[in-house]
Parts: sequence; C-alpha cells; structure tokens
Amino acid sequence: MIRRRIHIVILMLSLWALAGEKAMGQEFPWLLQYITNMNTLNPAYVGMWDRSGLMISTRTNWVGINGAPLNQQLSYFTSIKDQRSGIGLNIQRTNIGREKRLFFTGDYSYQIRLDMYNYIRFGMRAGIVNYDNNLLDYQLYPDRIPDTEFISDIQMYFMTVFGVGAVYFNENLFISFSVPQVINNTFKVNRSHYSSIYEFNTAYLAGGYVFKLVNNIQLRANLLAVATIGRPLYFDAAAVLYLPVNLQFGFNIRTNGSTCLSAQYTFRNNLRIGFAADYAIFQDIQKYQFGSYEIVIGYEFNQNKRKSVKPNYF
Repeated sequence: MIRRRIHIVILMLSLWALAGEKAMGQEFPWLLQYITNMNTLNPAYVGMWDRSGLMISTRTNWVGINGAPLNQQLSYFTSIKDQRSGIGLNIQRTNIGREKRLFFTGDYSYQIRLDMYNYIRFGMRAGIVNYDNNLLDYQLYPDRIPDTEFISDIQMYFMTVFGVGAVYFNENLFISFSVPQVINNTFKVNRSHYSSIYEFNTAYLAGGYVFKLVNNIQLRANLLAVATIGRPLYFDAAAVLYLPVNLQFGFNIRTNGSTCLSAQYTFRNNLRIGFAADYAIFQDIQKYQFGSYEIVIGYEFNQNKRKSVKPNYF
C-alpha cells in the first residue's frame, strides 16, 4: 500500500512539472474548477471529509499570447480527530511574464456542530511567498536601448501570507466567506513603494445548494462573489450536474464576459481527472487568444475507512 501511494505521488508530481512547460497563464489566482476544490479558496474546507488526498492543477490562460500568466498548484489535505479539524499544505507557482511568485502555505480548520444537521467550520492559512522579477531580462525596444526604469531587479524572498475563512453547511446548503490574504505586503527595492496590495486583498463570498433529481442525479447551483481592492466586483454563477456513474459536468458564466465548460470523472481507484475550458465572449481580448484551459488531477487515500457523512460535492 505504501509503495502504491509513493508511485501515485511521483506520477502526480511529474505530471504537474511537465504541464508547466507549455502552460501560458492565468487571469485569477483561483481554479476554473474551484467548485469541487473549495479548499483552494477557503482554508475552512480542509479536512471536511474523512479522507486525505492530493490535488494538482495547471491553468493556461489566453492561449496564443506570449508571456501570459501561468498558475500551478499542488495541495495535500487530511482530516484529524474524526473530521472535527483538518490540515493542508499548498505549493503554488504563479508566473506573469518574467515575474515569478512561489507560495508555501499551510491550512488549519476546526469544526463546530450547531445541531443535528448544521455545522460551521473556521479556517486559517499562513505561509510565505518568494517573489522575483528580473527586470534586466525584459527587451522593451527592438534597438535594445535599456530603459532606466528597468535597470534593477526586484527580489523579495520572505513576504508573508496569512488568511482566514469560515463556512456554514449542512447536507444540501453551504455559505462560505474567506480572505486568503489579509496582510498587505508593501516593500521598496530601488523603487518607490512597490506594493502587492491590489493583488492580495481579495474576499470570496460563495453560496450553493444541491438539488436531488431523479435516478440519483444531483444538480448543484453555485454563486461566487469576488471583491478585490481597486477592481470592480466580480460574480461567477455556476451549475454542476452530478451523474451516478462518477461523472459530472459544469457550466459557469462570469461578469467579466467569459463562460466556462468543465467535466470531471472519478475512477474506481478514486483517482479523479477534471478538465475545464474558459472562453471570452464579450471581451476585446477574444480576437487575440484561443481560450483558457485547466487540468486538475486528484487522488484520495483512506479508502477502507467508513464512508464520509459530509457532502463531498462542497
């Protein structure tokens, strides 16, 4: 069993590394398939299920545009003390042109039972981020004349990450709120007040309800609101159809003028693979790129334990 788990971990790490070689970018730091990976938005979800597992993802944004953002993530999560609490570890890499960020964060959550059917969980996220922007690598002009504003590099190796979150849920409903980064990392490196405040201060408010249809088919309606300092309020409305053959399909429509189609399949050995494609419908960038794409691979351990009593579609 241990050898099997080691092989699976090595395979997932290899796929994660290889996927980055051709990946182009990401507009937002969260997943296209966030609906089935809510712990990436809110640390309170970590350990909600009586299992542990791995998740890796690679998102390519604006395929066809050279130097577009790239985001990759590797996460491990597990429950402890009979699902009352949980922990998680995350490594996230984000590249935008020559700019690079590497996040190392840990999550912790704790659950309180309100009554027979309702629960609330609180979560905390903490870690560091390595920031690097090699300005000397930029070639701004065809004649290669250097720009005085690009003569020094920016390097910050230990910027702080700290976030909080909470989720109320029962068997069919959830309401979630989180601020993954509440600390403003402002620093000066041969520049006047280079600040990360507009990138990190983001709040996520989400809600969803699961409708039970005929023949064990379930439909989840979901609404996500994203508020970032200095940017317009952003909404993502989604629906996910769960079929009894371990197959699910999702559809998102966003206020930024894009739509997303996704699909996910879970194999008998509990390996799951998801794919999503996002297309700009009402954006000027539509004619310059060929869409955004994302692949998510997950695997859950503890197969011999009792079945989870919590709704894993959250």
